[in-house]
Amino acid sequence: MSFFQRWLREFTQFMFSKGNALDFAIGGVVGLQFNQIVNTLTGDLLMPLINPFVPQGDWKDLIIPYFGGEIAVGKLMDVTLNSLIVGWALFIIVKTIKKLEQIAHKPNSETNAEG
Repeated sequence: MSFFQRWLREFTQFMFSKGNALDFAIGGVVGLQFNQIVNTLTGDLLMPLINPFVPQGDWKDLIIPYFGGEIAVGKLMDVTLNSLIVGWALFIIVKTIKKLEQIAHKPNSETNAEG
């Protein structure tokens, strides 16, 4: 078997075997969609509630001026809130999956009593 054939076989196994690149690609697509949901949640639902309390009128434009420059606090708030929401959602998803795995792998007491 030539180097190229071996490389092609290994690459094909990597790309299409369970738990590798195919799962990663699916996760990437789902992650992109989830990102849009989080951006809409923060930008269109949560942050407009903060806008009346921001002097500039829009939370994304909130800045703190300092000696000849400015700190974009609104952008920081946006990224921080998005990160917290994504982290919270991933925490819930992982916790749910682990709970389902525990239930699936839990030995059934009725089966053990009969066997």
